[in-house]
Parts: sequence; structure tokens; C-alpha cells
Amino acid sequence: MSAAERIILGSGYLHVATFTKGATIPNPEDFCVEDNKYAYISGGAELEYKPEFYEAKDDMGKVAKSVMTDEEATLKAGIMTFTGNTLDKLCDTARVTERDNAIDGKHYREVKVGGAGNAKGAKYVICFHHVDAVDGDIYLMIVGQNQAGFTLSFKKDEATVVDAEFHALPMDGEGTLIDYVEEVPNAVTTYTVTQTLSHVTSSFVGSEIEAGADFEATLTAAGGYTIGTPTVVMGGEVVSGAWDASTGKVTIENVSGNVSVTAVATEE
Repeated sequence: MSAAERIILGSGYLHVATFTKGATIPNPEDFCVEDNKYAYISGGAELEYKPEFYEAKDDMGKVAKSVMTDEEATLKAGIMTFTGNTLDKLCDTARVTERDNAIDGKHYREVKVGGAGNAKGAKYVICFHHVDAVDGDIYLMIVGQNQAGFTLSFKKDEATVVDAEFHALPMDGEGTLIDYVEEVPNAVTTYTVTQTLSHVTSSFVGSEIEAGADFEATLTAAGGYTIGTPTVVMGGEVVSGAWDASTGKVTIENVSGNVSVTAVATEE
């Protein structure tokens, strides 16, 4: 049966952290934690992917061939809550410092912007987390930087929202620009079943089993052979008591890892 289609409705959260070249990027669902939450957003988020093609066509329109020559991806979001530290990730030339003022006794955070020589060349892991308790969450992850600059508007009857446009850069050796991950509700976890048998047959003929199910296999020796005690392993650990010599049955209750059964029968 094909997976049920979903209706995407609602906004989510924006998470950002500095990207370090050569470092392993976490799975989006592991990355989107409180420590990486960047800001609350207004107006949702928008992911845009644009490929560019070159088409060669003869003068009479009889033959044509096209190839993709370039591609770009952009993640847009309206940043509604921010501080000077938020601006640090929006502008590559931003420098953030904090200081005390001896005159008024207050503490200040100062952000200086500008000067091409101050560009940090920083890249960030950016992930939008769309929360959906019904159909499952969606994660949109890119590695990139804001290339749209920023505008700060101060209005008496409207909250200030900074429109960020994060331009995606390749995040791995395959040139990946976007990592889209969706939660699959009620997904069935399965584990592999490997049986290595010598002069033995098994009543279990499959190659996998669902998590939580009970594994049962009756082992039968070939004529003139006797089965020794099988080695039964689940999740890399030997399962003691799984073999019943009186019935010739291997039983594992509540399977929680890959299963392997090794059984050898010797000639009588």
C-alpha cells in the first residue's frame, strides 16, 4: 500500500548553527533542538529550488536536446524575534561585542556592520522544522548563508520582521543542496533474519521480522544427522535459553534487533 498523502498546514521553527567544514552534519531531527533554535518567525518559511537548462534545437524544430547546467536553492523566512547575535548570522560582515557604559551604568551589545574586509566567510547549517502532530513533522535542511542583506523597519503599528534568504551551498560530496526529511507515522520497524544452516532446515523462511514480534523457527536435521546446540544472536548479543532441544524450536520473544541463527548437524 502506498503512503498516505499529507496536507501541509502551518508554520514551524528555524534552527541555525555554524557549519564547520569536514564535520558530520547531524540528522535534521537531531539538529532541531532548543540549543540551535535561532528565532521565532512570522509568515512561515519558503523553500525554492530552481534548475537551469540549456536546450539545443535545430532550425526547423525537428530535434532538440536539453541538459541541466546549473541549480540553486533558497530558504526564506521572516525573522520576528532577534538580538544583535541574530544579526551576526544574517550579515557576514557583522561583528558583535558587549560592553559596559561607565556613565549610565548599563550593559550594551554592539553590532558593527560593513567593510568587505570584515567578511567572515561563515556558513551555517539551517533547518526549518514544520511541526505536524497528525501527519508527522517535516524538516528542511540546507547549508548556506543569508545573501539578501537585511532591512530593519520600526513601525508604530506593526512588528519588525527581517526577511532572510539563505542561499544553499553543497553540503556533501554529492553536491546535495536540500535535505528534506518527513516523519512517517506508524512506520513499521523490521529487523533482518539470517540463518546459517548445515544439514539443517528451518520452518522460518523469511529474511526479516517486525519489531516486537516473536521469532519462532523449528529446526530439523537431515536424515542420519543430529543438531548441535544452535547459536542464536539478536542485536549482536547471544540469546540464552532460545533453543529448546526437546521440541527443536528456536524462540525469541519481542524481537528488538537483527536476528541470526547458526545451526550445524553432525552425522550420527
